[in-house]
Amino acid sequence: MSSSQQPDSRAQFDALVGQWTGTETIHPSPWGPGGPATGKWQIRRDGSGLHLILDYAEQRADGKSFDAHSVMAIDPESGDWLLFLFDSFGFPPLQPARGRWDGERLVLEKTTPRGVGQTIFEITTDGFAYSVASRSHDAMAFTAVMDGAYRKATG
Repeated sequence: MSSSQQPDSRAQFDALVGQWTGTETIHPSPWGPGGPATGKWQIRRDGSGLHLILDYAEQRADGKSFDAHSVMAIDPESGDWLLFLFDSFGFPPLQPARGRWDGERLVLEKTTPRGVGQTIFEITTDGFAYSVASRSHDAMAFTAVMDGAYRKATG
């Protein structure tokens, strides 16, 4: 599918719905040291079926944790996917991350006073991959913050 084609939003939503567990690599960043982590996602549709509710919990090998609560929606005017994320760092979302699907990858970006953030969800044959990268306003390239691979939780 080319990036100009609109995906079937119901199918894309359904591909992410579920309870997921996975392993992660946290890269050293201004927010902390790197290292291994485990992540858990609970992703569901809201009552209207128009939004995804994403709850995320990360446990790092050093004992620290990170949590996030997000709402994902599709802008009915532009067709862009929107991600409003509230996390345990405490910075409120001044605007959503905004992006589109390109094949099996949803690439979202947002600009904040701290720089530009990029979030990627990629549907895989056995689950999904998730990555976060950032760059300062004066940098050209993104730097990896974290990468994870998730499979449906059993039980």
